[in-house]
Amino acid sequence: MGRRVVKNYPSPRLMETIGATNQSPQAAIGELVANCFDARCGEEKLNISIDMRNNQIVVLDNGKGMTSEILEKAVCIGEDMSRYIERGEGTKGHFGMGFKTSCSTLGDYYEIYTRPIGENVEYHTAFDIKDYSVRPSGSDAWDIAIEDSKPSIYSPLKKAPHGTAFVIKNLKINEFPVSAVLEYLGDAFKGHIEGGDIITVIDENDSYPAKPKTYSFVKGTKVIINEKFGPGNKYHITGWVAIDKQTHNDGLYGFNIYRRGQLVISHDKSWFTAHLMTSRIIGEVNMDFLDATFYKQGVQQSEDWEFVRIHMKDYLKGVVAASRNLSRGHNINKPSEKKAVLEQLDKEYVIENEGNDTPSAESNNEPREENKPSVSINDSVKSIVTEKSLFLEDGSEIHITYLEKEEDGHEVGPFDYILDMYQEPQELQVLVYKDHPLWRKKIDGEVRRIIATSDAIYRSLVEELNVDSRKALKIRNEWVSQRTESMK
Repeated sequence: MGRRVVKNYPSPRLMETIGATNQSPQAAIGELVANCFDARCGEEKLNISIDMRNNQIVVLDNGKGMTSEILEKAVCIGEDMSRYIERGEGTKGHFGMGFKTSCSTLGDYYEIYTRPIGENVEYHTAFDIKDYSVRPSGSDAWDIAIEDSKPSIYSPLKKAPHGTAFVIKNLKINEFPVSAVLEYLGDAFKGHIEGGDIITVIDENDSYPAKPKTYSFVKGTKVIINEKFGPGNKYHITGWVAIDKQTHNDGLYGFNIYRRGQLVISHDKSWFTAHLMTSRIIGEVNMDFLDATFYKQGVQQSEDWEFVRIHMKDYLKGVVAASRNLSRGHNINKPSEKKAVLEQLDKEYVIENEGNDTPSAESNNEPREENKPSVSINDSVKSIVTEKSLFLEDGSEIHITYLEKEEDGHEVGPFDYILDMYQEPQELQVLVYKDHPLWRKKIDGEVRRIIATSDAIYRSLVEELNVDSRKALKIRNEWVSQRTESMK
């Protein structure tokens, strides 16, 4: 019996397969932008552009660039860059896998141009993904040529004294919606943009600055989060949470979680039970202690994450109660009920004084749209209609209310529901979005109420009360039969 050593060279086809991820195009571009922040020159503000013209994508920054030695290590697969360069406290990258994955996600060919600060030289290298797929395995299969030359205005860096440009060609997706890229970058690097860094997207028509995301929350509900916990205060979470002005059936609620200034999870609902009654909960938190995935869109589901989840779920109990109370019985439009919720929040948490829930356009120094009728709180409350209650076999009763409202710009269905299981009797709120295209057809108002309510009854029984679908259908049909008797 003997022993032999096997050369452990990865197949060159790895270069092609690392791009086979579930990254969206905008997330892949975001990963390249994240690398730009790691190349910041001291405290200098970064100016990053994403040029999407001419069937290619060019991500360019005014960072400190890469020396020949650093570029040589950066282009290697899985190289630990912390061994060669000094990493700042807010550094996002580590092994250099993210930019390779993202470039390969976007196209089959990419180049790097870089000018290190203080040197009158430009370095260039290129990756042809298709070429790697046909290379034979072996130690020389991963050889990469790096060229050096004098800086030229014909380079993507043009007259810049220092910086780096990623150029991706042979794009795998022909159309990249600029709006989606801008929205993603505004969310992903909100803190950086608010701090003065500039990110610009360019297409054939114009250039567009990425703007931070804004929220519309109820004044007096913005809770300031500054939680230190765990052994030796190992975990430190900062940020805020608030109650949105509306419920969401689009999933766009929960927490945006940031790590070192970059969004790693959006609309996370791990810290509370996701339900239409809690769909007003929105917030942003920073958790720099977490380990991110290698392309920094997600976190490692570690023991740290589970420890945080348990703590924050307990911490947010008061916020969850506030969301439920404001959604119940349309309390958000009842001044006395709303006041009670805000007072309770103020007792339990630190509330930010400034809010953005202004009572009218005039008080916010914004002109009211012409010919737009003002809708008072009383008008909204009056529009709530009490429908025929639902009685179940166990003798329990579910009160039903019906409300028509605007879609508020979100893509939603023609109707939805909120079931409050935490009061006696239970209450089913039927929501009809009156500006939905379905209602452009002339449908009798009472018929519309029956259609929406019967759908809400069936869905709530199956989705929330775990009633067998056949039994739920029978209960729904009995309600419809009794309800239509009143139309005779």
